[in-house]
Amino acid sequence: MKELQDIRNIAPKAPPPSESDPSLASFAALQQACLRALGFTYLEEELRQQYTRTPEGGVGKERDFPGSATMLEGMKKYTNIPVPALVIFAIPHRLGEWVDDSTDPKVREAVKAYSAADLVLTTRQAKALEDGVPTAHVVRLRDADHYVYLSNEADVLREMKSLLSTLR
Repeated sequence: MKELQDIRNIAPKAPPPSESDPSLASFAALQQACLRALGFTYLEEELRQQYTRTPEGGVGKERDFPGSATMLEGMKKYTNIPVPALVIFAIPHRLGEWVDDSTDPKVREAVKAYSAADLVLTTRQAKALEDGVPTAHVVRLRDADHYVYLSNEADVLREMKSLLSTLR
């Protein structure tokens, strides 16, 4: 768990938008801003879970998400999985176009540190899954986002169809 906390501390973050940012005028505008910054966008429902709504219908403040700590505290080892399992990892993670295009040395340095730590942790997780769960089909996708089903939809569908074609 400490490794996950360390990675979160050095992960580069997009600069918070100002309240007058046009991307906060509506959730549709925020979706377009995500598309420009990340190369893909989230479902509106996902964004509505992450942000409050202003009385005018715009995007409000980011919501607190207490789930991460709760999930990490309750982690269990699931090694007895008797059925085929498809597990897709983004190794290494792609952090988005806003990072790729950044010329800010602080952002570049944070990206370098984050990417190195993320690569080690995620590679270790994938290997542990392969070694510990014989029924797992582990796929590594280079430069995918954490939301791999959005950033690499065609790859995910291909892998799902491939696994499903082996089932009776």
